Amino acid sequence: MNLLTTPPSRYSAVAKILHWSIAALIAVDFILALYFAHIASRDDDFVQTSYLAHMSVGMWALALTVVRIAWRLLHTYPPLPAEMGRGVRWLARSTHFLLYAYMLIVPLSGWFVLSLRRQAAPLVPYLSWPAVPWLNTATTHEQRVAIYQTLLPAHIVLSYAGLGLIALHVAAAFYHHYYRRDDVLMRMLPLRRGAPATPDSPTEKVMSP
Repeated sequence: MNLLTTPPSRYSAVAKILHWSIAALIAVDFILALYFAHIASRDDDFVQTSYLAHMSVGMWALALTVVRIAWRLLHTYPPLPAEMGRGVRWLARSTHFLLYAYMLIVPLSGWFVLSLRRQAAPLVPYLSWPAVPWLNTATTHEQRVAIYQTLLPAHIVLSYAGLGLIALHVAAAFYHHYYRRDDVLMRMLPLRRGAPATPDSPTEKVMSP
């Protein structure tokens, strides 16, 4: 049996920065997608700019998600309230797992779509996210079209499904804060009055007797 060191009562500054940065990138990315796909007219000069920005923001979200998952695996986060029932705990953990999957799969599928189009996603000036070599060069035009026609709709559907998960996540945070009146929401807010945040504890595995 593995035991962990005493978990912190609040999230560290690094965990908060990653959480809110990814949340902001997802919000901006979805707004950009709505704009160039449903709002802007074809002759709008900003369409191409918003499209490229959507790709870039998505790649930054993917990069930060990988960092966040690595940070999560190496550190112990605050536990769920002890009084939560088993079913609610299972729902909370399942939702978090699906959110991590969403934050990985949706930008990954967007990256694959870009590679099929043989387009690059600029990260910063003069630096672009590389394409997937197999999708970019090792497939025929017919193969790329077939994969594209499956992958793009999946990317869109998963994006909307992920928004549903985010809505559930936000609703749960408000449920904890206003109904249960516990500390689940407050310990992740960027600013909070009171004692300074305790850094996430590095995971330490200890053999039990």
